Amino acid sequence: MVQEEERDGFDSDQVLLMTTTTSEKDKTSLYLDTKCSNHMTWNRIWLIDLNPSVINNVKFVNNNSIVAEGFGKVMIMHKDGKVAYLNDVLYVPNMKNNLLNLGQL
Repeated sequence: MVQEEERDGFDSDQVLLMTTTTSEKDKTSLYLDTKCSNHMTWNRIWLIDLNPSVINNVKFVNNNSIVAEGFGKVMIMHKDGKVAYLNDVLYVPNMKNNLLNLGQL
């Protein structure tokens, strides 16, 4: 059982899971999150079939917001060579990292 002191100040109702990984190849960070509303990327090259007609504001927990300039699909290749797609990934060019919504997976 996790005691209150061991939670590093996180409220369990606000953060269920958040982790990060960084690719050494391209220095890209990916945050795995259960609280973000959509998958999001700043990397236009990853997006297939980008639909730029949908413009949205992405609001963060600190009340800052940035513009999402469309959405598309991102192809993922498994270790066994099989291909899968993440659909409706928001293109947010001013983000510094990528977000993957674990709830949508």
